Amino acid sequence: MFEDVQIIEKDLGNGGKIAILRGGFHSPNPKAYMDNVVSDYVRDHIYNEFIEENLDTPWVRVIITGINALDYYNYADKRGLDSSCE
Repeated sequence: MFEDVQIIEKDLGNGGKIAILRGGFHSPNPKAYMDNVVSDYVRDHIYNEFIEENLDTPWVRVIITGINALDYYNYADKRGLDSSCE
């Protein structure tokens, strides 16, 4: 089941995790396929799901768990993709 799905997971600390799933490239209905993948992955956990802005990439899903428990910092102190994540 879901043999064509690839995943990368990163621990965000404090019980938070980010996962990027991609698959269903050859499915006649990739949105429904990936909906099932996400349901299988998260099971009964609370999660946030982010979908590409134009909704034209149904093969990729970004899942974040524990989003409210993460250690946030002030954006003004460290912003931009060039800043360190450490």
